[in-house]
Order: sequence, then C-alpha cells, then structure tokens
Amino acid sequence: MFSLRTVALAALISAAALPSTVFAWGNEGHRVTGLVADSLLTPKTRIRLNHLVPNVNLGDFANQMDVFRTALTIEVPGSDKWHYDNQPICGAKAYEAYCPAGDCASSKIPVYFRILADTKATDEARAQAAMFLIHMVGDIHQPLHAADDGDRGGNDKNVLYPGVEMPRNLHRVWDSELPKTILRGVNEIEFAKQLVARYKDKEIPQWQSGEVRDWMNESHALSQKVVYAKLPEFTCGEKWPADKVVNLPQAYVDTAGEVLPLQLAKAGARIAWMLNRALDPAPEARPASDARPVADAKPAPAKTTNY
Repeated sequence: MFSLRTVALAALISAAALPSTVFAWGNEGHRVTGLVADSLLTPKTRIRLNHLVPNVNLGDFANQMDVFRTALTIEVPGSDKWHYDNQPICGAKAYEAYCPAGDCASSKIPVYFRILADTKATDEARAQAAMFLIHMVGDIHQPLHAADDGDRGGNDKNVLYPGVEMPRNLHRVWDSELPKTILRGVNEIEFAKQLVARYKDKEIPQWQSGEVRDWMNESHALSQKVVYAKLPEFTCGEKWPADKVVNLPQAYVDTAGEVLPLQLAKAGARIAWMLNRALDPAPEARPASDARPVADAKPAPAKTTNY
C-alpha cells in the first residue's frame, strides 16, 4: 500500500535527478483549487480530513500527486496516466481506446471517491484516496487534460507566448503561463478568496452537481472551442510539424484569461463537494440541487468537428 510518509523521501531524492516536467495547472493553479476547496468544507469534513492527513493544507496537498509523481509510478503502476483523458477533439474514439485498462482520470476519480467514503478502509488508504481525488479533480478542469489532437494534449505544439522569447509547448502555456498571467502578482490565497467571493452565492451551488463525465465534457468542449479552435494556423486533425512555432496573439491570451478563473473555481468547488460527500454525508453537506451520485463515467464520444 502506498504511504505518504515512505514515498516522501524517495520523491525528494528522485526530483533532483529528473528534468523538469510540466504538470496540470502548475503549482499555482493547483494551490488555487485546493484553497478554494478548503473554504467550502463543512466542519465535520475538515475534522475528518485532518484525522486522515494531520495538519493538512489543501493548497499544498493539491500538488502532492505531482510532487510524488516519480515515486508513485513505482508504488502505484499506471498512476502517471491518471492526470488526464486523451479524448480526441477531431472525430471520435471508443472510451476503451483512449482510456485503456481504465488508466485515466475519469475512470479513477470515482474509484478513489468510494475508497475515501469507505469508513471500513484503512486511514492510510483513505489518505491516499484523498490525495488522488483532490489532484485529479483539479487536473480535469484544465482543458488540455480532457483532450488530444494526436499531440499529447498540446505537448507537441510549440507556440510563442506574448512577451516571452523562448517557445513553449501549448500544454505548458495552459498549465503554467496562463495561470501566472491571470494571477498578475496576486498570491494564491487572495486569488482563491476572490473566486469564492465572486461565485459562492449562485454559481458554486450550481457547479456542485453532476458526474465526472459532465465535468470532463465541459473541459473537452473548451479545448475544442477555445484552446485549439482559436490557435493560429490550426487545422483539426492536421499534424503539427515539430519545428513549427506560431505566435499567440494577445486576443488568445485574453480569451483564455476569461476561461481559466472559472475552471479553477469550478475545480475547487467540486473538490470540496466530493470531500464533503465522502466525509460528511449528512443532508446538510449536500448542495440544494438534486445532484446525481458520482459514478464510473464514460464520457460521451467527441463529435466530429471541423474548424
């Protein structure tokens, strides 16, 4: 069984020897999702989560699946594939084809929700489940973690970000460059507070509903309509040459700046909703809406789309 304590040392040692790797949202984005979630926990959930993970800080804890990624690949085989669904944006592919053996985010989120909610499971197993759940729910709200154009979720498309001299791959732009831009020097704690204040009364109760497949499909639609469709010189399904680099116009950054705060807020709201339902399943922990239970979700196949 994976242990947060035993893997920590291995992760720290291995990190020094590895090249830098881009993960969903980057540190800033994941901290924002965790901090938004933290402010929406019920008192009972907070107590029970602290029992499983003493002195937990959700802003930091939301990053742990990335921090421990190398060690987790050894301890929990396949877990490196649980950060995303490679659902195609052009044409359609069977779920089993882009989520082979159930090794993708949409398949594993319900699994770890059930483990976290199982009071008969060990504390260690439930702590592990909380770590996976918090991180994966955050990941799937990054549009490129719910989409693919035969480019590893944008990793094989190089672009030039405004004001930056060196090319970045499109995935890194959405993981790190854009979140840093929308923060504009505001620390993650304050930014999370702003998001909660902006959306708490109306939108957050509406977002805390549905199933994993609904959330995946939201992100997938954004990847089609914004991430790829507004990318200069993009043609759906056309291979992007390895040496091709396009300039991202400011209009692209501005549009992304409207999308990402919503996605970060949705992710945090849904993390809190799942934690509350798993750890404090009393009626008052549920949203007012008639929400369906989390189920093993197979997202609907993408429609063939031409841009």
